[in-house]
Amino acid sequence: MNLITSFFLRAKHWQIFFLLFGVYIVGEVAAMSSLLATAGSPEDFGKGSLLFGVVMLPFMLGFLFWFWSMGSFLSSIVHPALRMKMGFFRFALIYPALYVVAFIAAFQSSNPALLMVIFPFHLFAMFCLFYDLHFVSKNLVLAETSKSAAFYDYAGPFFLLWFFPVGIWIVQPRINRLYSEKKSAEPRVESSPG
Repeated sequence: MNLITSFFLRAKHWQIFFLLFGVYIVGEVAAMSSLLATAGSPEDFGKGSLLFGVVMLPFMLGFLFWFWSMGSFLSSIVHPALRMKMGFFRFALIYPALYVVAFIAAFQSSNPALLMVIFPFHLFAMFCLFYDLHFVSKNLVLAETSKSAAFYDYAGPFFLLWFFPVGIWIVQPRINRLYSEKKSAEPRVESSPG
């Protein structure tokens, strides 16, 4: 398990909250201040959307790394007979990050046809994000219960993750508990005196 994954699995709910929202709020305030200080015409505000997009990118990457960490870990501790396939989950995490970059570039254009072309890609990015919510929430319930789960069983974590500013406070302690249980169950390797 790499350092980033380990951080997100061990981090307390308030650390995840302040990491994600701290980066976003500070970036948005800095972008707005910069935009207001330098804007001389309405066209300058249009160019400022690039700045807001650049600020949103670290927030989104942090959010996706958090989901990547949870999904990978939870999938690894679910009973193999219940385990969901990781392939589309990985793709569904990477695609929205790539899409945001393309969307920011397309949004800079004033060509309405380009915005119409990007619309299906936008819908697919939204589908990917909902699949990520589904994957993580279902694996959370599968890891906790070791039983097959219908949507009714994991609807709570699903909606908590969807409204993650609130859900972080409830879901992350469950992740912490599962992570510490897994770590305490692993055999300890003691170094031999040498």
